[in-house]
Amino acid sequence: MKHHDPYESLGLHCSLTHRAFISALERKLKGTGISPAQFIALGQLLSLGPMSQSQLAANLSFKPATGVRLVDRMERDGWVTRQGDPADGRVKRLVPTGKATTTWKKVSRLARQLLNEAYQGIPPSEIETVKRLLDRVRRNLGE
Repeated sequence: MKHHDPYESLGLHCSLTHRAFISALERKLKGTGISPAQFIALGQLLSLGPMSQSQLAANLSFKPATGVRLVDRMERDGWVTRQGDPADGRVKRLVPTGKATTTWKKVSRLARQLLNEAYQGIPPSEIETVKRLLDRVRRNLGE
């Protein structure tokens, strides 16, 4: 009986690549005061606009408890504030602070450098193909 080779799995390759990206991002962000998780969350908030904690957690595929801890740290560190949602007073929206916006300019350049290093020697068309394929895999899996 032939055994399953884990290296045939896109899931394993995605996991290994994700870990490599997060590790490299952590090195790039060293000394900035922002963690990789905070960087990713701020990217969502700055590109999509203020949103609820539950929306942010869902966008990042975090469990609610993980989202709570992340947002608590981000608020403590001065990256976001919680403000009432004008449409629903029961909901608090996460709003990036001025500190977050200023820091984003620096850290987003570091992240771009990281992507340039990661994509070195890979044609942009291949990067786009991988993105489309992974998007299709996620949709096939119901994500």
